[in-house]
Amino acid sequence: MLRGFVALTVTFALALSGCWEGTTRSISATVLSARGEVTLLEKGSTNFRPLDSRANLSAGTTLRTSADAQLNLVLVPGALAQISAGSELKIEELSLTKDGNETGDAIWERVTRVEMHRGAMVVLFDGFARFNIETDQAMLNVLPGCLFRVDVDETRTRLTVVRGKLSASATNGEGAAVYAGAAREWPSGPGKTSPVEESQSSTNTTEILQAARELQELAAERRDRLPF
Repeated sequence: MLRGFVALTVTFALALSGCWEGTTRSISATVLSARGEVTLLEKGSTNFRPLDSRANLSAGTTLRTSADAQLNLVLVPGALAQISAGSELKIEELSLTKDGNETGDAIWERVTRVEMHRGAMVVLFDGFARFNIETDQAMLNVLPGCLFRVDVDETRTRLTVVRGKLSASATNGEGAAVYAGAAREWPSGPGKTSPVEESQSSTNTTEILQAARELQELAAERRDRLPF
């Protein structure tokens, strides 16, 4: 009798534990539009090939845009990105954790991690996810409600925030929060967060807002076909 009760208790505990673990799986980014020459290097491959409808933009994929190209993506629902000409971006992780395997089950967590090797990207993030962008000079932790642009070259990373807030840490361990209406560059001295330069403020903000509107319009057109 006691032995049966113990076995039943253990079985119930294991079942309960399994429910709380959820199911985590990798997902793919969705292409909203592409203009010009866009190529990709898929995980396990050694050669870049042109982006096409068969592309699986999952973890391990590297994307390149040519000098006159542009790529608009949904990284995960609520995280839209416009990748500018002359850019290279690697998708490190795109995943979600659900309470079970069925379509209607609750989503507990989304994770988005990308590496920006060069170029520029405008991001509109109105969803919920752990969202990180890594460059050679800094790690950006993107918070919900953000609209920003990140520019990367061989020597620096520049972040321009139009809406919301990001937290960041430099490779030397220095941390910073960057708020709407401010820009920051890495490498930089301590406390170098400052308002966007007057000469660039109007142009930068207008271009970022225009990119955000384009992303929203493209996402709205595709909403019924987007996964998850």
